Parts: sequence; C-alpha cells; structure tokens
Amino acid sequence: MITGFPSPAQGYEDGKIDLNKILIDRPSATVFMRVASSRYMRMGIYDGDLLVIDRAKAINPNSLVVYESDGKFVLGRVFNIHNEVIITGTIVYVIHKVKIQ
Repeated sequence: MITGFPSPAQGYEDGKIDLNKILIDRPSATVFMRVASSRYMRMGIYDGDLLVIDRAKAINPNSLVVYESDGKFVLGRVFNIHNEVIITGTIVYVIHKVKIQ
C-alpha cells in the first residue's frame, strides 16, 4: 500500500542531465572562459562566472562577444565596439553561482 504524495522527481530517478548536450551546439568551435573582473556587472556577468563561447556562431550588432584589445580579452556588444578588433567568439551562456546575501 502506497501512502502520501508522489515525489515530483518520480520517473526521473535514472535520468541524467548532460550539460554538454544542452550548452554546446558546436563542440569543435566552443571554448570556456572564466571571468576575472567585476567590470561587467551591468551586463549580468560577475567575477568568477564561466562563459560558454561559440567561435563559429554568426554575430549581429546586439551579440555579446569576446574580443581582443591591447592584448587582453574584453566583453562587449558588437554595436559598442568602435575600433578594429579581433572578435574571438559569441558568448552563448553565462554560468554563475547564486550568491546568498
């Protein structure tokens, strides 16, 4: 005899989530980068965040990209880039830890 309410996880006990399948469309063109700066907080990107960057994804003016400037990697929107730079790739995911106040 079963009593009580069923578990919300019932039927998913053996299921596994493969983050590679969820986060990566083009494995050979995907790189990861850890952010070591707090200057991107207005973009919702914090010190210690992990970026998933697709080097083959088409960009548009609103794309959030990683580009090289003065020998350093910088994050920005394409429409805000005003000089010639080398765009490394498009940021497709930002992963960060939830901080409890």
